[in-house]
Amino acid sequence: MEAPKDEKTRSHFQKRLVLIVFGVCWGSVSFGFASAIIATTLGQPSFRTYMNLTTTNPNTAKITGAMNSLFYAGGFFGSVFNAWYADRFGRKTSIMTACVIMVIAAALCAGSVHVAMFIVFRFCTGWSCLMLLISVPLWIMEVVPPGGRGVFGNIHGLMAVFGYLVASYVGVGFFYYQHGSGNQWRAPLAFVCLPPLITLAFMPWVPESPRWLLVKGQPERAWKIVEDLHRSADDPEGDYAKEEFQQMQRQIELDSRLDSSWKILVTRPSYRKRAYIACSLLTFIYSSGTLTVSNYGPTLFAELGYKPAQTLQFQAGIILCSISALCISLFVVDRIPRNIILSVGMIAVAVPLAGEAAMTSLYVGTTNKSGLAAGVAFLYIYIFLYGIFLDGPGYFYVSASEIFPTHLRSKGATLCVASYSLINIMWTQVSPIAFRTIHWKFYMVFICCCVVSSIIMYLYFPDTLGKPLEEIARIFGDDDLVAHYERAGIAGGSVADGSEHEKEKQVTTVEDSEYSLKKHLTPEGLRHISPLV
Repeated sequence: MEAPKDEKTRSHFQKRLVLIVFGVCWGSVSFGFASAIIATTLGQPSFRTYMNLTTTNPNTAKITGAMNSLFYAGGFFGSVFNAWYADRFGRKTSIMTACVIMVIAAALCAGSVHVAMFIVFRFCTGWSCLMLLISVPLWIMEVVPPGGRGVFGNIHGLMAVFGYLVASYVGVGFFYYQHGSGNQWRAPLAFVCLPPLITLAFMPWVPESPRWLLVKGQPERAWKIVEDLHRSADDPEGDYAKEEFQQMQRQIELDSRLDSSWKILVTRPSYRKRAYIACSLLTFIYSSGTLTVSNYGPTLFAELGYKPAQTLQFQAGIILCSISALCISLFVVDRIPRNIILSVGMIAVAVPLAGEAAMTSLYVGTTNKSGLAAGVAFLYIYIFLYGIFLDGPGYFYVSASEIFPTHLRSKGATLCVASYSLINIMWTQVSPIAFRTIHWKFYMVFICCCVVSSIIMYLYFPDTLGKPLEEIARIFGDDDLVAHYERAGIAGGSVADGSEHEKEKQVTTVEDSEYSLKKHLTPEGLRHISPLV
């Protein structure tokens, strides 16, 4: 049956689904708030005094690095754990478990009486954060109808941004509140408990993923959820829901015929190349210095001679600058070949890093206000360029799974998040020590990484922009996978330019997985692995 011409403009979901998604996306706020709060915490004089992180303590740099790196160590184990846990017990259960862990860990962080206690429970907070980073968008992409994923993805992204902004300005606010009491740092950390508690309060009305239920052999429950949430006034008989459910069943049947084990990612050369590109790209991007700027911003601003209140305000401004850049990125991400925009982006961010190195070497320790202000400006320029060229496009390339076939997309996403955590462990641990010992020369390390990475990206990373599954399979030499897609009747046509009903059906069949392609991740994709938003 041919769909009407305005089929793609209709909203095939109940309005209460929007409220349910908003409820689940408080988990996104939880991720954003808990991730960002450490920057302003480290900028609080009361925290540094209480934890003895003073300039006279020779271990200050190592302890500060551990506070950040062990957060990402927890995130690494959390992401690997979630890959098993979410498949075993369900997406909803995974979100609830992460929220419970975060509430307990955040409360104990806020009540820490020793630096070791704080570090241990930051590890636990990182565990829960990365579980939410995977589970919330996974639930959204598997519950909402294909035509609404862009909109619902935006909700996730906006809520994550909201978490980052609130964390930044809560830190600024409590700097001024009861100044001199010595406990200003505890309240912002305690506020981390609020978003996951709100998420848990919504859980009685949140359904399980129908795709997960189908995989677990519960088609009746799955159909009840799809019928209940994907019926609309435009489709009172539920024809769209029935068609979508059938497509969902066929996709799961198709995936079950292909080897989706972890072993195949290592033993098959073409899959191994995909995994290498995904992991190396994140390593390259986060070796540009973004974690150093986002997590140690107040420290960098303080080195330029600014007072604690000013450094916290500058840090909050960094978030606003990043958001502006990400909005601009939405208009260019699908207009420039992936390898080109990434390669150019690495060179682009190297320029303000060079300027920052020059300003730091020339003016730190002086009273030259213009030179010190230029140092702040270069950090803002760096973040702005990073948001446009690297943050969004980099995520689309690997975490939106443009390079992974459908049946391996979940494992590809787990690899990406695990790689994100591992590289962040290194940079967040060494950055305080490096700035204390080699000072501005540490920026030269990032600049070298940017130049080398740019060359590799340009020469060896394929462009996947707008390419359908079978064409991407040909790029990596998977001729058997091309034949499989053609036999299944899902080859041909790019998801990016599908505008008719048949193309929308392809989206339902091909893209439903742990993460969908770029059409459905929009701003939400910009934030999942971003250290800023």
